[in-house]
Amino acid sequence: MFRLILRGLATRKLRTVLTSIAIVLGVAMVAGTFILTDQINRAFDEIFETGNEKVDAIVSRDTDFDTFEDQLPPLPASVIDDVRRVDGVRHAEGQISTSGQLVVGGDEIESQGGAPAIVVSNVDESINPSVVLEGRLPENPGEVAVIKSVADREDLQVGMDDVELGTKVGLQPVKLVGVFRYGDVESIGGATVVLITFGDAQRWFDREGETSQVLAAAEPGLTEAELATRIRAAMPADVKVETAAENAQAQSDEIGDEISGFLGPALLTFAGVALFVGAFIIFNTFSITVAQRVKEFGMMRTLGATRGQVMRSVIGEALLVGVVASLLGLVAGIGVAAGILAIFEAIGIGLPATGIRVAAGTVVTGLLVGVVVTVLASVGPALRATRVPPIAAVQEGATLPAGRFSKAAPYLAGLFLVGGILLFAYGLLSDLGATEALQALAAGAVLVFLGAGFLARFAVRPMARAIGAPIEALAGTTGRLARANATRNPARTASTAAALMIGVGLVSFVAIFAAGLKDSFTGAITRTIQGDLILQSSTFEPFPAAVEDAVRGVPGVRDAAFIRFPEIRTEPGGTQFLNAFDPEVGPRVLDFDWEGDASDALFDRLGTDGALIETNLARSTGLRTGDRFTVRTNRGRTQAFTVLGEYRDPVLFTGIVVSDEAANRLEVPPDPSVGVVSFEDGVDPAAGQAAVERRIETDFPSVDVQSNAEFTDQIEGQIDQILALLYALLAISLIISLFGIVNALILSIYERTREIGMLRAIGTTRRQMRAIVRYESMITAVIGAVLGIIIGVVFAWVLTRGLEDQGIEFSLPLGTLVLFLVLSIVAGVLAAVLPARRAARLNPLEALHEE
Repeated sequence: MFRLILRGLATRKLRTVLTSIAIVLGVAMVAGTFILTDQINRAFDEIFETGNEKVDAIVSRDTDFDTFEDQLPPLPASVIDDVRRVDGVRHAEGQISTSGQLVVGGDEIESQGGAPAIVVSNVDESINPSVVLEGRLPENPGEVAVIKSVADREDLQVGMDDVELGTKVGLQPVKLVGVFRYGDVESIGGATVVLITFGDAQRWFDREGETSQVLAAAEPGLTEAELATRIRAAMPADVKVETAAENAQAQSDEIGDEISGFLGPALLTFAGVALFVGAFIIFNTFSITVAQRVKEFGMMRTLGATRGQVMRSVIGEALLVGVVASLLGLVAGIGVAAGILAIFEAIGIGLPATGIRVAAGTVVTGLLVGVVVTVLASVGPALRATRVPPIAAVQEGATLPAGRFSKAAPYLAGLFLVGGILLFAYGLLSDLGATEALQALAAGAVLVFLGAGFLARFAVRPMARAIGAPIEALAGTTGRLARANATRNPARTASTAAALMIGVGLVSFVAIFAAGLKDSFTGAITRTIQGDLILQSSTFEPFPAAVEDAVRGVPGVRDAAFIRFPEIRTEPGGTQFLNAFDPEVGPRVLDFDWEGDASDALFDRLGTDGALIETNLARSTGLRTGDRFTVRTNRGRTQAFTVLGEYRDPVLFTGIVVSDEAANRLEVPPDPSVGVVSFEDGVDPAAGQAAVERRIETDFPSVDVQSNAEFTDQIEGQIDQILALLYALLAISLIISLFGIVNALILSIYERTREIGMLRAIGTTRRQMRAIVRYESMITAVIGAVLGIIIGVVFAWVLTRGLEDQGIEFSLPLGTLVLFLVLSIVAGVLAAVLPARRAARLNPLEALHEE
C-alpha cells in the first residue's frame, strides 16, 4: 500500500507540489507565530532578569490594581533609610523611573513604534545592571548616559554638550558622558533609555522627597526570600516587597499576558485563515484528482482491492503530503517570524527579540495542525473514491458516482449559513467576555464561509455568464470557450473561487471596518472638540502640568482645557476612564451630546462629588441621574459621586466626567494627557498655532501641537499603519488561493487534454489557447472576488451595527473595493501563466491519443 501511495504521488508531481504549498504556508504562519512570540517573551525575560541580577529585593508602592500608566506611584524617600536599617541588608538605594525626552541640537530624539521614552536614575555599581561601553555612567548633576541602540541610531557621541532632556520642569541642559548596554542587551525594543543621577531625577521630575522604588542587596549567606521577609516585616501595609526573582517574573508575566492576550491570538487568527484557505484547495485538488482517476480506482477494485484499501490509498497520499509539507512549513516558519518582525519594524512598532529558537511545542503543534487539516480535507474525496465500481475500469468515459449526501449539500450549506449568522449575532449581542465574543464571531465566520462555498456552485453559471459577457464581446470565440469552461463543472469552479473568496472577504471586511473606525474618530473629533488646537505627548503619555501655564500665557489664546484620563474602578461598573478637566473652561472648547434634560449647565454643579456619565456606562450599570456610585484609584483613594446627567460619547470621553477639583481630592496625578486650545476672535489659526509651538518647544519639545485636521490625519495614519499590517498578514491567504487557482487550472487542462488537442488540430493557435485559459482564470477569480466582497460588506455591516453603541460607524470605501476587484483580475491573469503555457505547448497529435 505504501509503495502504491508513493507511486501515486510520484506520477502527479506538479499537483503534489502545488497542493503542498498551501499547507507549507499555513503551517509556516502557525510556526512563525509561536517562534516570534517565544522570541519576544524571552527577550523581555532576559531584560527583567538582567535588571534584577545584582539585587535581592525590590520595594515599591503597593497598588490596588494595575493601570495602563507605566509609572509607579512614588514612595517617601525615607523608606530608603528604613530599608537600610533592616538587619541583613548589605546595600539599599532608591531609584526613580519616569519618562522624559532627549533633545539633541534642538531635535527631539523619538522612541520608535510607540515605545516609551524611559529615564532612570543611576545606582551604585554593585547593584547596577548597566555595562559601560563608552565613557562612564552619570555621577554629577547634569550628566546623562544613553543606551547603545539610541546612540547608534542617532549618532550620539560621548562629550556632546548640545544635549537637553525634557523634564516636568522644562528642558534641562545636560552633558552626554556615556553609552551603555543593559546587561547583554543593547536595545529595549524601540524605547529610548537615559540614565541620570538620583538628585536630578528628584528635582526635574517632581520627586523631591520621593523615590519610585528601593533596590536592596543581601549580606552574604542570606537568601532573597529571607531578605524580603525581613524587609516586609519592617514596612507599612501599603508597601510591596518582592524578591528579585518575583519582581522579574511579575514584569515578565505582565508582558507575556499582553502578548498572549493580543499578539499571539491575532497572529494565530491569520494563520488559521491561511490553513482554512488551504483546506479548500486540498479538498478541491483531491476532488479533481479522484474524479480523474476513476479508471485507476476501478482497476484496483477489479484486482481485488476493497473500498477500505481505496480509501486508505487516498488518505495515505494526503497524510504523506501533510507530513512533508508540515516539516517544510516549520522551516519556513523561521522566515515568517523574521518577516513579521521586519514588518513591525517597518511600520514603526519596535519589539525586542532574542535569537530564533524552535521549541519542541512549536514542532508538535505545526505537525499536528498541518497533518490534521490535510487529512480532514481529503476525507470527502476519499469517501467518493470508494464508490467507484470495478466496471469503471473498462467503461469509456466513466465518471465518478455522485456522493451519498450530494442531494443534501444545499440544505447542509443553508444550515451552515444560518448557524454562522446566529453565532455572529450571539457574539455581538450577548454579554460574553472579549475572548469568548471573538471566538463566537470567528466560528460564525467559518460557518458562513463554508455555507457560501457550498452554495457558490449555484451562482457560478449566472455569474460566469455576466462576467464572461464583456470578455466574449471583446475576444469573440476564445472568450466564449473560456466562459463555457468555467461553467462546465460549477462545483469545481465554485470550490476554486471559494479559496479566493475567503481572502478577499476578509480583506474587504478589514477595509470597511477600518473606514468605519476612521469616520467614527474623525466624526467624534469634529463634533466634540470645538477648539483650534489639540496638544498631546509624542509618546502618548501624560505631559507636564506646567504646559498649562505656558500655553495660557501665549498671546491670542482665549481658552485652554487640559484633560486627565486616569484609569479607575467604579462600583458598579468596573474598569473605566476618569475624564477630569476645569468645568469652567471645558464647555467653551468641548461640545457634549447630552441625553434627556442634561445640558452644559451641569458643569457648574460638578463640584467635588458630582459626575457626568456616558450612556453606555449608564446602560451597563443601571445608574441613573441622582444615583450614587464610588470611584477608586489604583492608589486606594475612594470618593462617592452623584450622577448629575448623561451624555453620549463612546469614542473620546468614555466612562465619567468629573472636575479637576474632584480628581485632585482623589490624588490623581496632575499631568494631563490632552489639551484643547481655542483662540480669540480675529487670531489667524496658523499664526496662533505657530506661537503656541514656539512657546511649547522652548521647554516641552515632547508635546505635539496640532490643528484638529492634523490630529485627525494622525489618527487616520495610525489606523492605516494597522491596516497595512493586517493586509500584509492576510496576503499569505491570498497567495495560497492563487496557487489553488493554478492547481485547479492545471488539473483541468490535464482532464481536457484530448479536447485541447482537437482545438489545436482544427486551427486554434497557441496564443488563442493561452487566452482561453487566461480568460477562464479571470472569470474564476472575479467570481471569488465578488462573492468575497459581498460577504465582507455583510460582515462589516453586521459588526458595525452591533458596535453602534460604541460609536463605530458603517462606511463603504467604494474605491478600495473596486481596487480589490481589479487586483483580483490581475491575480487571475498571473495565476493563469503556467497553466496557459502548458495548454499551449501540448502536441495536438499526442493530445488526441491521450487516454
